[in-house]
Amino acid sequence: KPLTNVVCIGIGGSYLAVEFVFEALKTYPSAATAAKGKKLRFLANVDPIDVRRALDGLNAEETLVIVISKTFTTAETMLNARTVKSWLVKELGTADAVSKHVVACSTALDKTKAFGIDDANVFGFWDWVGGRFSVCSAVGVLPLSLQYGFDTVRQFLDGAHAMDKHFAEAPMMQNLPTLMGLLTVWNATMLGYEGYAVLPYCQALVRFVAHIQQLDMESNGKRVQMDGTVCPTSTGAIYFGEPGTNGQHSFYQLMHQGRTIPADFIGFKESQNPVMVEGEPVSNHDELMSNFFAQPDALALGKTAEEVRAEGVPEELVQHKVFTGDRPSLSLLLPIASPFVLGQLLALYEHRTAVQGWVWGINSFDQWGVELGKSLGVKVRQFLSEARQGAGNVSAFQRPTQKLMGSFLSCPLGAPGGGRCKIVSIKAREIFDSRGNPTVEVDLCTESQLFRAAVPSGASTGIYEALELRDGDKTRLLGKGCLKAVDNVNKLIAPHLIGMDVTQQAAIDKIMVEVLDGSKNEWGWSKSVLGANSILAVSMAVCRAGAAASQMPLYQYIAKLSGKPMDRFVMPVPSFNVINGGSHAGNRLACQEFMILPTGASSFKDAMKIGAEVYHTLKGVIKNKYGQDACNVGDEGGFAPTVQDNNEALDVLMEAIKKSGHESKVKIGTDVAASEFYLGDQKKYDLYWKDKEKKGKSLMTSEELAKYYKSWVEKYPMVSIEDPFDQDHWEAYTEIVKELGEKVQIVGDDLLVTNPKRIAYCAEKKAANALLLKINQIGSITEAITASIDSVAQGWGVMVSHRSGETEDTFIADLAVGLGSGQIKTGAPCRSERLAKYNQ
Repeated sequence: KPLTNVVCIGIGGSYLAVEFVFEALKTYPSAATAAKGKKLRFLANVDPIDVRRALDGLNAEETLVIVISKTFTTAETMLNARTVKSWLVKELGTADAVSKHVVACSTALDKTKAFGIDDANVFGFWDWVGGRFSVCSAVGVLPLSLQYGFDTVRQFLDGAHAMDKHFAEAPMMQNLPTLMGLLTVWNATMLGYEGYAVLPYCQALVRFVAHIQQLDMESNGKRVQMDGTVCPTSTGAIYFGEPGTNGQHSFYQLMHQGRTIPADFIGFKESQNPVMVEGEPVSNHDELMSNFFAQPDALALGKTAEEVRAEGVPEELVQHKVFTGDRPSLSLLLPIASPFVLGQLLALYEHRTAVQGWVWGINSFDQWGVELGKSLGVKVRQFLSEARQGAGNVSAFQRPTQKLMGSFLSCPLGAPGGGRCKIVSIKAREIFDSRGNPTVEVDLCTESQLFRAAVPSGASTGIYEALELRDGDKTRLLGKGCLKAVDNVNKLIAPHLIGMDVTQQAAIDKIMVEVLDGSKNEWGWSKSVLGANSILAVSMAVCRAGAAASQMPLYQYIAKLSGKPMDRFVMPVPSFNVINGGSHAGNRLACQEFMILPTGASSFKDAMKIGAEVYHTLKGVIKNKYGQDACNVGDEGGFAPTVQDNNEALDVLMEAIKKSGHESKVKIGTDVAASEFYLGDQKKYDLYWKDKEKKGKSLMTSEELAKYYKSWVEKYPMVSIEDPFDQDHWEAYTEIVKELGEKVQIVGDDLLVTNPKRIAYCAEKKAANALLLKINQIGSITEAITASIDSVAQGWGVMVSHRSGETEDTFIADLAVGLGSGQIKTGAPCRSERLAKYNQ
C-alpha cells in the first residue's frame, strides 16, 4: 500500500523546529493542497502517552517512520524508536517490515544498520550541525518534503538562504539579526530584564515560540565564556509566548503592570486564510492586527494617573488602572506566512542567537548544561529497573527524591491508579518499651497509608535467639540504646526496599535476612549484622501494609501467608501470667511465671472475664497474706509476692482460683525458665538461686527436677510447663516428654527460640511437644510463620507470646488468630501494653 502516514521520531531541535514549520504551513494554500491525504505526526516525548497519540488510528501498512538522531544513541529517541519498531513488527507480522517502513536521519551507519534500516534509506548531514539549527538539513527537509512536496520546502530554504545572505552582507545599521541580537543583549545584560516574550500574531506560528525557547535558551544559557572563565554578566533570557490574542488573555497583565519583559511582536500584512464577514466593520485579520499595533504602544506609553482620573474612574481604583509604560518591545511586520517568509523568519532568529553569543563571548553551539540531568537520569533509570525487580539502592539520592521515587514506584507497572502495594518510604526511630528501655519503631508508607510497628524486648533471653542489636555505649541509656539498629533501617534496609510490593512478605524478609544481613551460625540466619530488632520492625510493618493492600484484616492476611483457612478462625485461650518470679521479680521465687489458662471458658471474651476475676481475687488473697506491698506488679502485670518457694506460690494461686468460683474452668501453667538457675559445670539446677542463705545448698539433678514437676502435675491442675530445663539439656527434655507429655504440654522457649532448625532438631529428639512463638527471637515474620507451621506439622501445640519489654503494638494478637495457634500469652490482665493485645 502507498505510504501516506509519516511518524517523525526525534527530540529537541530535531523535533521543535520541524514541527514549527509543519504547523506554520498547514493552512498555507499551496502547501495544504500538496498535503492532502497525508499525515505527519511527531513522537518526541518519551512519555508513553505521546506514543499513543502518535500512533493512534494509523495503519502500519501505510506508515513510514523517520528516526532522527545524529549518533543514534539519544536515549529518549531510541526508546521511542524501539517502541514504534515493536509496533510495526507486531502489526505487520515480520521483522522485515523495519527495512521497508523505517528510514533515518543520522551519521551513525553502523547503528542504523543494526537497527534494521537499509543503508540506502539513511539520510546523512554534517556532524557539526546541532539539533536546534538542523531544520534546513535532512532533519527537516525529509519529513517536510514528504508532507508538502519538495517545491514548498525549496521555497522555505530559499527564504532561509536570503536571510543568511542579508546577515552576511548587510551593513551593521541595517542588519536585522545583528540589531535584534544587540537589543536582546542590552535588555538582558545592561537593563537586567530576565524574561523575553515572543508574540506572533498569527496562529500558524503556534509552535514557533517553543522552538525559539529552545534555540535561544539552550544556546545562550551559559555560565562560562569560550575560554572557560566565568561570565562577568548574566547571559540568555527566559523565553515564553503565545499566539495573538490568546496571550493577551493570559500573561499580558504581568507585562503591562508587573515585571518589565521585553517583547517581539510578529505580524503579517496578509493572512493565510482571509475572512471578511458581511456587516462587520473590519476583517478578522484586521481585528487581529489592531491588537498587534496597539499592544506595543500600550507597553511603551502606558497611562498616567491624570489620564485615568480624566476618564472618571473612582479615586480608589486610580492606581489599579495606572500603566507605567516605558516597557521595551520590537515589532516585525512581514508580508504573509509563506514558505519563503517562514524560512527568513527562522534564519533571522538563528542568526540573532549567534550575535548574542558573540557579544557575551560564549559558545552558542554547545549544550553541556543538559548533560548532568541526563547522567543522573541514567542512575535513576538503573535504580528503577532494579527496584521493579525487587532490589535497588535508593541511598544515592537525596531524601526528598527518595520519597518521590518511592511514591512513584508504589503504582504497579501498567496499572493506572494503585499505590497500595509499593513501599514509598521507611523510617525507623528509637522509642521506649514498657520497662523504660529503648526499642525500635518503624513507619512504613505506601502511596496511600502509613503502617507502624514496634518490636518487643526480652529480659530472660535464650542464648540462641537472633541478635538484638544494642549500641553498647554505657554513657547513653546504660548501653541499651538502639541508634545503630535505627540507622541500619534508615540507611541500609530502607534504600533497598523502596518500590517493593508489600504483599511480597517472604521476598522482602529474604532480602533483609539473607542479602542485607547475611550472617549465619549453626542454627541458621543470626541477624548479627543488622540486628533482629531492625529487621523485625520492618517485617511487621510490611505485613501490616500487605494486609491493607490485600484489603484484609491483619489476622486474615497472616492466615493467607501461613496457608490457613481464611474463612474460619480459632480464638486462642489466654495464658495469664499472674504470679512473677525468676528474672521478672525481686522475690525468692525460682520459677519465672505461674499462669492461669481459662480452658473451660465459652469464648475468648468469657476467658478474659474469668482471668480478670481470678486476677483480682488473687490480689485480695496476696494482700491478706503478705500485705499491700506484695500487691505491686512486675514487668508483665503479674504479682510478685514474698513467697518462699514455688509450691507456696501455687497454693496461693489455687486459693484465689477457688475463691473466684472458676475452679472448674481454670488450669495452671508455668514458665520455669530453668536456664536461669542451671549450673552448667555441675549439670544441676538450683531452685534457691535467689535465696542468699540457701543458694547452692540444695542442687537438683534433671531427674530430681523432673520428679519435682511430676508432683505438681499430680497435685495441681497443671497443663503447661515451659522451659523446665536448660536450653541445651536435650536429654532431660526427652525424658520429661516421655514421662509427662501425655498429660501436659512441654513448651520450648529458650530451647527452641522460634527457630525452624532447632524445632527440627527438637522433633528428632522428641524433646518438646509445644512451641512458644516469640517473633523477636527469630527476627522476621516469614521465619516465625515457618516455625509455627513446622511445629504444627509435628503435632505440637503453639503458644504465641509477648516479651517482658513490650510496646502498645498489638501484632501478636492478630498473629495468634491468623496462625490458629489456640494459645496466647501476653501477661496479666493488667498494664495497658498487655491489655492492648488481649483487647485486640
